[in-house]
Amino acid sequence: MNNINFKRRVVFTGLVFGLTAIIVFNIKGILTILNTILSVLWPIILGGFMAFILNIIVDSAEKRFLSKTNSKLIKKLKRPISILMSLAFFIIIILLLSRIIIPQISRSLVLFADQFPGIYKKIINFLVGISKEFPSLQNKLLNSNIDAQAILKKLVSLSTTWGGGLLNIINSIFSVLANIVIALIIALYILVSKESLKSQFNRLFATCIPKPILDKFYYLARVTYETFKSFFIGQFIEAIILGVLCSVGLMIFGFPFAIMIGSVVGVTALIPMVGAYLGGLFGFLMVLSVNPVRAFAFIVFLIILQQIEGNLIYPKVVGSSIGLPGIWVFVAVIVSGGLFGITGVILGVPIIASLYKILKNYVNKREENLEEII
Repeated sequence: MNNINFKRRVVFTGLVFGLTAIIVFNIKGILTILNTILSVLWPIILGGFMAFILNIIVDSAEKRFLSKTNSKLIKKLKRPISILMSLAFFIIIILLLSRIIIPQISRSLVLFADQFPGIYKKIINFLVGISKEFPSLQNKLLNSNIDAQAILKKLVSLSTTWGGGLLNIINSIFSVLANIVIALIIALYILVSKESLKSQFNRLFATCIPKPILDKFYYLARVTYETFKSFFIGQFIEAIILGVLCSVGLMIFGFPFAIMIGSVVGVTALIPMVGAYLGGLFGFLMVLSVNPVRAFAFIVFLIILQQIEGNLIYPKVVGSSIGLPGIWVFVAVIVSGGLFGITGVILGVPIIASLYKILKNYVNKREENLEEII
């Protein structure tokens, strides 16, 4: 018996080393294949993500509102009604943001084009003012012969040159839109038939996987689902809070485009911790089109607001909603963002929170067993 086990270990070890060698020596080809598979499956993955987000509203609508009605017709049609409610919710948000943001962007672009020469002079004067301690730099700025109109013409010329790739851009846009439409259809199908899909997968798993392993898998899936659900709800609430605070603060201090910038900062804040800075860059450019000096003041305002948000609001709202201490929220964002970029920043917090809950429950059970033994 021991001889058989030894042979199995040797075979298993050989297979592991063999597979590792194949992967290492063919890593480029494997990555190419994985990239191709991912591009093919991308609409399905996106559809699953859409279904997950929409299902949060669908479940809430069914449990809190539609289940309490006495109308048999509404109870019979509660799933289609709840799906329509979730879609209407997101469509209304998109339309409101578009109505706030797009007109203001077009207005700011017109202002920027009209006022660019004056803005350029203001920037030079501002830099001259802060460079008095550096005479050589000040002389270079004062003797600068760069023509603002020439710069503007150069920008227009560059935009015309880039227009040569307009066809590629249009093709990319249509490709993205096609993927979104396919993903939305998949998401709607999942939402309409989620009970039957769940039943089919349960039957498949029950016949293929031993019950002890299946129970552990369901436990992990349940913890992960609840954590991701709580995370996205908390992230949405946090983004609204930050967007409102930004808009109110900008209005109090008299910044231009206050509501628009606050809306953009709120939307980009859906990306944990760093998203507000992306919205801040947009806000800086908008304020710059009106007043360069105030644009730098806006950066100071946003840094202060982001410090308050990052140290107080985010750990409390998102951290408490997923049961993850504030310090681990920071660690999750820094580590996952460094390893996987924006995707890691978005998904790192709920993944770490899921692992934290699983390990916490495991440690608690181990401690209970130790206490019983003692």
